[in-house]
Amino acid sequence: MYHAKINNEVELNYPDSFVEMNEEGLTRHFGTPENRWGAYDEAGHIILSVSWAKSGFLKTLGDADLYLSQAEARLRRRLLNYQRVLSYDTKLGKKKAYAVRFEYRVNDSVNIHVGDLVVFKHKKMYYSIYYITRKKNAASSRPAFQEILQSVTLS
Repeated sequence: MYHAKINNEVELNYPDSFVEMNEEGLTRHFGTPENRWGAYDEAGHIILSVSWAKSGFLKTLGDADLYLSQAEARLRRRLLNYQRVLSYDTKLGKKKAYAVRFEYRVNDSVNIHVGDLVVFKHKKMYYSIYYITRKKNAASSRPAFQEILQSVTLS
């Protein structure tokens, strides 16, 4: 297992099969490397990413649930045939987190991807954890994602 400390506040462990993304990889997959960390498992076609954003004045009054709605709206605009599969609440340690599972198509290919987006607020930041893979690999890769979520610690 590898260990990552993200934005000096979030720590997590991820499998050895992942390689940390450089700025070029983050830009290719997410449009920008700004305020984002990521790792990629090439053999499993899995992307793990964490992004963060300052809560700001108006957002400090809201909860991570509101931030999740905004993040999902961005996904809906950017991803071809975006569809929410389910929404669920979870915990990262003692911190409440909100999540959605979604599907989308990559460009016009036949490959359908599935992803989980888990959002939580810590101190004055909103964090989003993305875990994306091909639909045909989703069932076998989901346990690894659960292990990653269980390893998250906040400082």
